[in-house]
Amino acid sequence: MGAPVVFGIGPISVDDLVAVSRDDAIVVLDTPALDRIGAGRAIVDRQTTPVGVGAPGPRSPGPRIPGTAGGRAAPRTVTLDASALEERVVHDRRGGIGLPLSVDRARAVVAARLAGWTRGASGIRLETAVFVAELLNRGVTPVIPSIGSLGDGDETHLASVATLVIGQGEAVLAGERLSAQVALSRVGLAPLDLAVHEGLAFVHHNAYSLGVGALALHRLGALSRLADTTSALSSRVAARSGLGGRGPAFDARVLAGSPSAGTRASGERISELLATPVGPTGARGGRDLDGLRLRATPQINGALADEVTAAVQLVEATLGTASEDPLVDQASGVLRTGGLLHGARLARAFDGLRAAIAHTAAAAERRLGRIDGGGAGLRGTGHGLLPGRLGQSAADLVAELRVLATPVVAAGVPDEGSDDPASFAGTSLRLLERSTALLADVLAVEAVVAADALGPEEHDEWSVGLSVAHAGLRSAIEQELHGQQLVTAALAALGVDRS
Repeated sequence: MGAPVVFGIGPISVDDLVAVSRDDAIVVLDTPALDRIGAGRAIVDRQTTPVGVGAPGPRSPGPRIPGTAGGRAAPRTVTLDASALEERVVHDRRGGIGLPLSVDRARAVVAARLAGWTRGASGIRLETAVFVAELLNRGVTPVIPSIGSLGDGDETHLASVATLVIGQGEAVLAGERLSAQVALSRVGLAPLDLAVHEGLAFVHHNAYSLGVGALALHRLGALSRLADTTSALSSRVAARSGLGGRGPAFDARVLAGSPSAGTRASGERISELLATPVGPTGARGGRDLDGLRLRATPQINGALADEVTAAVQLVEATLGTASEDPLVDQASGVLRTGGLLHGARLARAFDGLRAAIAHTAAAAERRLGRIDGGGAGLRGTGHGLLPGRLGQSAADLVAELRVLATPVVAAGVPDEGSDDPASFAGTSLRLLERSTALLADVLAVEAVVAADALGPEEHDEWSVGLSVAHAGLRSAIEQELHGQQLVTAALAALGVDRS
């Protein structure tokens, strides 16, 4: 368990969500955040009339609560109390299907919704926010179906969170799937009754796209750096085979001319891994052969890193804003409707990342195709340990990645129940997670093929980083694993979690 993470009125980072979701860090709601949440709730209490108040009589339109088409009337009637009405709001959104999210992803959804509440613009009660923080801290995770969001408020995902809070649905506790009532009882929590407006305060937020998106971006950032490692391994094979691969492409003086921070960082990492002095005219004193076209590697890997950085900045900026609908405007003391839930920017960011992934994977597969001859030579003498057609699996994955790169924002259809076209940010994110997993597999295949071609020996001129990667990969190869087991072992040796 990591250090506590403070959810306050300051910025909340992708790393904060990762710590809470994957490392089970304790969440602390600081005093300014609690004050802001309470002030937002006070505005809701002043502007709404609890249902179930007043004597029976002719129907009255009553005060209206923004957030649904035309607003939602709260008539003075004795037929339904506030809690029952809010449960109906939640129940109506429980339309998700598909396999449940993994525990870390479900925790990320809960954490992102809690982070949104700290802006004080949702109208949630203090006790409800504290209760949800305790769900995270006591390890009670809602079972959330993975499919159902249109990207404009992740209602189906968040309805499962609200359902757990009121003691319905299911939860996971210590790896065991239980009824909500049993899970809450085991950790000493009693279900809450939702107050007026809290149903909307739960479900009207992009917590799935933000929370699970944060986990995907964290993983993808690690893979963008792994692509530099596999590029360096392939470069070593290329140099041994006379294909070049150690030319001025990674020279800091050349890279300094790039406007891309990702390109400069990629070139520097590869250069450090190769630990090879590079002269202004190439490693051989003349024109470098560059048979792998490695001079483009920093640009390709760096483009992915730049896209990840931009997406992280977008997610963190969104986490730090009051993206609610309706919005509790503390400055004026009223509830306002708006379109802040539309996920167009998130959808486009996730779409762009899938295109960058496909490009990065295609470059890795082409490097792999060129260096595989080195492994074939070893296999011919009985020293190579890998199957001769392993590279074909990488080519198969790249073909799928090219299909996955199709933008969802262009292929999606409008939500016919709304005046606005849906963004389908959740769909784009789900495809991004698939693309990320496939990129990991492609890079793992490149890495093991390169390590197999290099053989078991290390060399004095190798950097520490390259030697460590090579040793870990050789250990995985020499276990004589096959298929996905080999890929998983290779990623573990390189310090990357595929999931």
